[in-house]
Amino acid sequence: MSKQAVAVVAAAKAQVGYKEGANNDNKFGVWYGVNHVSWCAIFVSWCFDQAQAISALEKFSYCPSLESWAHSHNMIVPISQVQMGDVLLFDWTHSGVAEHTGIATGPMDPHTKLIPTIEGNTGPDHVGVNQSNGDGVYAKVRSPLVVKAVIRPKWQS
Repeated sequence: MSKQAVAVVAAAKAQVGYKEGANNDNKFGVWYGVNHVSWCAIFVSWCFDQAQAISALEKFSYCPSLESWAHSHNMIVPISQVQMGDVLLFDWTHSGVAEHTGIATGPMDPHTKLIPTIEGNTGPDHVGVNQSNGDGVYAKVRSPLVVKAVIRPKWQS
């Protein structure tokens, strides 16, 4: 396992429980230079920056842009190969457009078939909570059925 992947996941885990202020006000948006916007992608970039691994993945703020960039750099891997540190893009509505992102904290569980993640700008697991524009950073488990793409960062050796 890459030391950078471990550091990215540690940076993400350290933020679990963080809550945004009014109107999407958050420290990740301040860091990126664009606050008061949906910030799931910004959170992922922040985690890579904190782990000194930003060179492994382009800094981004918009999920479809990351997906396009990752495709052009041959960084998409099959969902069955997901591992710690991979970046997941989610498509809740199966519209074909990535709506949200998070960081895998481990492989898919062989029994439950769920993927553990840490995600920013999501919400608790209650009916009616917007999973793409929530209120904080949460540890989640996600079904592979809502994963649009798995991005394997270019880790330094």
